[in-house]
Amino acid sequence: MGIQQNHYDTLGIGRNAGFKEIKKAYYRQVKLCHPDLFGGSREKEEEFKILVHAFDMLSDPDKRRKYDISIGVIIETAADFAYDEESVMDTGVDDTLEEIIVGNSPPEDTTLATLFLDLERTEVFISFREGKNYYRQGQFQNAFHYFKRVVEHSPNNILYRYFLAKTLMQFHNYGEARKHFNIGISVGLQRIPPQRLRKFHDELDAMAEKQNPRLKKLMDFFSGRNMVRGYVDAEEETIRETNRAIARIVAERRKISGSGRKLLK
Repeated sequence: MGIQQNHYDTLGIGRNAGFKEIKKAYYRQVKLCHPDLFGGSREKEEEFKILVHAFDMLSDPDKRRKYDISIGVIIETAADFAYDEESVMDTGVDDTLEEIIVGNSPPEDTTLATLFLDLERTEVFISFREGKNYYRQGQFQNAFHYFKRVVEHSPNNILYRYFLAKTLMQFHNYGEARKHFNIGISVGLQRIPPQRLRKFHDELDAMAEKQNPRLKKLMDFFSGRNMVRGYVDAEEETIRETNRAIARIVAERRKISGSGRKLLK
């Protein structure tokens, strides 16, 4: 049994490779194992899946950092900027689906697996990854260029909106950032089930606090933090829904009772 390759070996790149080199290596290797180029070969399909997985792990700065730590690679780079492994949306799974599926307007019968196999054509996905690499390196002007482009292509992608808003905050363009956070929240509320997007609300709160701390305190005092955020806790919502259900039952019983008295008369 041969020695198992790591993702850097799979792509044929060094440990210090930047995004452009990773992308170039991916396209180069695609030509050597894409199943469509080899008559649908099962062997080549497996090679391609391994290649796609390597590209996925190394093209995302957050995934790459975790992977590097797992294989004992310590590289001090600007990519350490603002590292945050928490999910942007409600769960990490939501983040993945948003980035891959929602961002690329796939046909109806597309699954996550088949879309990964089509990464060669997913320019939106790759552009987002490029922007994310620039963002993590603190190159916000370049990041803004890519995030703006992917949001224009996929306006209902919540993840893309988040990173565009975060980049705008780096330029102190809080008005535009707030607009994109709010659009993301509106899109999230239309999902089934709705996305709560706590990170979006946290960012809006932080901006309000930074721009006008006194006004923010007054809003929290008079409206309550949950109402300022635009959502209520799950427990509170459950209580409200239960109360509404009880009220409906009571109203129905009163209506029936009232009808019965009328008949008796």
